[in-house]
Amino acid sequence: MTSPEATKEPVLFGRYRVHEALGETRLATVYKATDLRLQRPVLIHLLRKELWGNQRKREQFLQEAAQSARRSHPVLLEVFDSGESNNRPFLITEAVEGRPLFGMGALSVAQALTVARQVADAVALCQRHRSAELPLGLFHPPISSANLLLVGNDQVKLVDGWFFASAMIPADLAHYRAPELSAGQAPQLASVVYALGILLFELITGQRPIHGDDPQSTALAHLSKPVPPLARARPAIYLPSVDRLIAQATARDPSRRFPDAQALVVAIDSLWHELTVQTRRLPVIPVAQPRPVVPPVAPPQSATGAPASRVADRANAPAIARRDLRSRVSRALTGSFDVDQFRRQNWGRSLKGWLVMMLLLLVVAGGSFWAVTWAIERLGIASALQLTPLPEWLPPAVGLPGNTTTEQYVVNIAEGLNLRAEPGTNPGNILMVVPNGTIVRKMEGPVMADNIPWLKVQFEQNGQLIEGWMSLNYLRPQQ
Repeated sequence: MTSPEATKEPVLFGRYRVHEALGETRLATVYKATDLRLQRPVLIHLLRKELWGNQRKREQFLQEAAQSARRSHPVLLEVFDSGESNNRPFLITEAVEGRPLFGMGALSVAQALTVARQVADAVALCQRHRSAELPLGLFHPPISSANLLLVGNDQVKLVDGWFFASAMIPADLAHYRAPELSAGQAPQLASVVYALGILLFELITGQRPIHGDDPQSTALAHLSKPVPPLARARPAIYLPSVDRLIAQATARDPSRRFPDAQALVVAIDSLWHELTVQTRRLPVIPVAQPRPVVPPVAPPQSATGAPASRVADRANAPAIARRDLRSRVSRALTGSFDVDQFRRQNWGRSLKGWLVMMLLLLVVAGGSFWAVTWAIERLGIASALQLTPLPEWLPPAVGLPGNTTTEQYVVNIAEGLNLRAEPGTNPGNILMVVPNGTIVRKMEGPVMADNIPWLKVQFEQNGQLIEGWMSLNYLRPQQ
């Protein structure tokens, strides 16, 4: 039995029961509805009433609807039906619910790259359908964080947003307008790459990089204002590789950008691999287990007080010598010998040699120290030495008065070392890349995560103390 409320809801085109109006896009009014024939939720996009008499807008609506029906991608709304009824164009698409990314704030670098990659892949699909009639490919909604709905775990939908009043839409899109468009040139494939670069900056920082007092001044600002580095908006982020990607995507000259959205997808994939490569573990060399020490057994004593075995050996010395000679000759001929006895003999000799060498080194080191000290005191060299002071944030060196720590390390990897919010190889924990040679101080650890030892460290950069976790495998103790 149909409820009284349901009977009050209008049915369009004899099939779609309209529940409520969601808002207005550039060209259409969007309604939430139900397909009575297939019993599924849908969205109805009807040309806005004030545009009925505008023939150019009407043709634009019909062309965009026809092109939307020709492409299929998880990021883009699936088109179910389109046409005209009572001289009013309409478009029926899948229903979608989600939260716009506009105003959501900064995402993690991993989330931002994931979202930007999805959108760029959808745009690349549309651009692949280029033809003489469609030099830029099939239609897709304009790039804007207000047009991106978060519908799942890092899954988005690119829609023609209905969340702003129609009069505010030009101001929103002006933040993504490529410089060549503001200069009056024709749009290019690289024009949408510029918008995608602006979007990636916004997703990472939570801010749009180019602003103006009104839509026109914002659009013109792209002609003179470059996109700043990420660290200017989020000082804790130091990712030169991401900065380089955004800088190339938003280059003022279109010929210096990625040529199309597919090239941007490839660049994001390469960057993702660079940021998420697993830290290599050093080989573990097994430590030899020491042999158990067997206490010697005292030999039996003879009547004269000497060990019985020693008396017997003196009596049988000629026979023993001949037997030992035969044994040595037999081992030499057959190639067999007592390996354990050989190792014990050589170990004893090596130990004596090492003790003698260490004693000599101590003597040389002591003599050298005495000589240098005497030279400094006698010749007045100490006053001429100017030592480079350590950074103020570092503790005193080991052995000096006031020292509070003995563990300082140096980043020892040419491409820099990832600083993470938590121990582990999860790419979402990456805060920044610390340059090679940076001196850090141990705060905590080591902690094992993903079979890798991690240290919590602290260091100074641009006058700011920064803390995070680093892989111990790429930290060298400071000498």
